[in-house]
Amino acid sequence: MEDLKKNLKKTVPAIEKVDKIFNFLYKNEKATQSTISKELNIPKATTNRILSTLISLNYLSYEDRFYSLGEKFHIFSNKKDKHILIKNIAHPYLEELSLKFKETFKLSVLDENVVRCIAKIQSGDLVKISISENAIFPLHAGAASKILISQLSEARLNKLLTPTLPKYTEHTITDREELKKELFKVNVNKIAFDNMEHSEQIKAIAVPILNENNRIIAAISCPCFYESLTPERTKIISKELKKVAAEISKRLAYFK
Repeated sequence: MEDLKKNLKKTVPAIEKVDKIFNFLYKNEKATQSTISKELNIPKATTNRILSTLISLNYLSYEDRFYSLGEKFHIFSNKKDKHILIKNIAHPYLEELSLKFKETFKLSVLDENVVRCIAKIQSGDLVKISISENAIFPLHAGAASKILISQLSEARLNKLLTPTLPKYTEHTITDREELKKELFKVNVNKIAFDNMEHSEQIKAIAVPILNENNRIIAAISCPCFYESLTPERTKIISKELKKVAAEISKRLAYFK
C-alpha cells in the first residue's frame, strides 16, 4: 500500500504536458503550435513532438495551421452509443458512395433480434429510394439482412427464423432450409444480393464490415430500382462497396 501511495505522488512530465494541451484546446477550441507553446510554457521542439504524436493517434486534428481536439474525443464522449464508432467512421464513406453513384447507401447492424439501419445517405436525385434511420428490416429478406445473419449458428437461426418465413414478394425465400443454403454462399463470398425479395422493384447489394476476428459486425448496402442495377453496374458498385468496407474494417481495428 505504501508503494502504491508513493507511485500516486509521482508524475510523468510528458503526460502532464499532454493534459495541459487537451485542457487548453478544450477551452479555446483551436490554436496554433506557437500559441500552445507560448501559453503553456512548453518548449517549441517538445510541443512539436507531442502535437505530431497526438495527430497520428487521432487525438488531435490539424487544419490551416490550427490544432483542435480530434476524432477520438468525439468517439469517446459518445461511448454509451455502442454504434457511434462505426457510424462516425462509415458516414463519410457513405456520402462519397452516394455522390459517386447517385444512389442511396445505408449502414445496418444486427441489433439483438432485428436488422436495423443506423446510418444512411440518400441520393440527391428527385427519384430516389428513401430509407428512415433506425428503420427495421426482416431477417430473411434483403441483402444487408442476409449478410448480417450469415455467420449465425444453426441453433440461433432456428431460434430466430420460423420454418416457413413471411412472404413479401414472389421472390422472397420463404423456406428456412433454402435460406440457410443461401446464407452459406453469402458467408463464403462476403457479398449478398436482394433480387426484389423484400420490396417490388428494388434490388440491392450488400457487403460486410468485419472486426479483427473476421466476424461480421455491420453491413453496407446499396438499394436500387431494379432497372438501374444492370449486371455491369452491379459489378462496379460491388467492387467499390468491398473496397470501402475493407477500409472501414481497418479503421475500426485501429480503435480497438
